[in-house]
Amino acid sequence: MTPAQADLHERVGVHLREAFGELVKEAPDGSAFFVPLGRIGVRVEVEAVGEQDALVECYAWIAQKLAVDEALGSFLAHRNAGLRFGALCVDGEGAVIFRHALFAEATTKLVLGRLVEVMADTADTIDQELRERFGAVAIPQAP
Repeated sequence: MTPAQADLHERVGVHLREAFGELVKEAPDGSAFFVPLGRIGVRVEVEAVGEQDALVECYAWIAQKLAVDEALGSFLAHRNAGLRFGALCVDGEGAVIFRHALFAEATTKLVLGRLVEVMADTADTIDQELRERFGAVAIPQAP
């Protein structure tokens, strides 16, 4: 980890534990945190941005093993347009990911806690929409 990344990672851990207490799990290698809110939960990582800066990336895998086709692409594009924050994307294995990033300066306990809560709720809603429309399978996350 870069110094900026290590500093932000430590702050994020403190903020998450203050906001969610013992719910917060840390990955065995210390690279990420997981907050199991809702059916899916939210993973929180700190990424380096060059050598001097870092950002917080929150994401939830909300569906897997979908056929990545025109119908799914259209759904995600239209659903993205209606989101006030975050973005939907598809990874190389066909899993839909809901993600949002914060600059280090914007990462306070209040902002991070609220972001994780809203992301968990939004991920559950979109997961349900994908299940109903495309037969998606939820991916329970782990630290």
